[in-house]
Amino acid sequence: MPVMQTMGARASAGQGTGKAMAAASLPALLGPILGPVLGGLIINHLDWRWIFLVNIPICLLAIVLAWKGLPGEEQGNRSFRLDWIGFLLLSPSIVLIIYGFGEVSTHRDFGNIHVLGPVIAGLAALVTFVMYASKKGSETLLDVKLFRTGSFTVTSILLFLSGLTTFGAMLLLPLYFLQVRGESVLMSGLLLVPQGIGMLLTRSLAGKWTDRIGSRPVVLMGTLITILGTIPFTQVGSETSYMYIVLALLLRGAGLGAVFMPVMATAYVGLSPKDIPHASITTRIMQQIGGAFGASIIAIILQHQFNTLTSHDPAAVAIAFDHTFSWSIIFTALALIPSALLPKVKKK
Repeated sequence: MPVMQTMGARASAGQGTGKAMAAASLPALLGPILGPVLGGLIINHLDWRWIFLVNIPICLLAIVLAWKGLPGEEQGNRSFRLDWIGFLLLSPSIVLIIYGFGEVSTHRDFGNIHVLGPVIAGLAALVTFVMYASKKGSETLLDVKLFRTGSFTVTSILLFLSGLTTFGAMLLLPLYFLQVRGESVLMSGLLLVPQGIGMLLTRSLAGKWTDRIGSRPVVLMGTLITILGTIPFTQVGSETSYMYIVLALLLRGAGLGAVFMPVMATAYVGLSPKDIPHASITTRIMQQIGGAFGASIIAIILQHQFNTLTSHDPAAVAIAFDHTFSWSIIFTALALIPSALLPKVKKK
């Protein structure tokens, strides 16, 4: 994904960035469509461990293709190298923070040492990384100096929130189909396809409108559509019509697609060409971190809702999902604040 973003941003050369990003990121949007279905097929017909094992040959193939097909990057006469110090600081910090939050569902107390210990250790490692990266500059794993650019900071926050919203719901939706509706793993994956189709439908249109009127109105509208598409899931029960759910997923996916493209196009505004690869990696990491936090937080909320149930029949479990989806709407609504801070379109 960072490779496609970098190539799209460079190919646009500052003109028609929305269209370029929409074209470059098309393969990545097939993930929400094919991923759940392939996952369902694997679990239905193979051991569940193949969900992780299948990534090994895919990653090996990606390494070979990247090595053979992508041009190298050099700064002066010095090639870029992996920042091992930054890697050993940043990766454990995120893992520790997420692990600490995950322990809340087990110990049911934010003040428990098993929760606070990992969170504090993770925050300490994260602060250490920021201090280290600030001194090291562009040779670090993440160039934190990019956050001095206002548009880049705003888009990074939006990508974090979009990851939180998208991946949090991607955890809730199949669990609802499995636990409330009693569907198989494969059918649960198939029922998620409409959301991916919705994202695909608005991809090109969002790119065109971003180039025409700027990212701010497009992202605001996309966020509102995402909220409208999520509201129906706060009312779903054990016998809700599947047609109603499919239409809601299409609408929600359309909103997410209208948010993602403009945000990615705006991330590179005001940056020099040499900063684009660093910006591409940083934005992708922000989205993935947001996704990890989203899945963790939603899981904690859902577990808390389960703990309050007096009965575990499908109707009562559906209410727990309804309340958890309400929190997903709150997280989505938070994106309206940074969306309003996106740069306006420059009139020629």
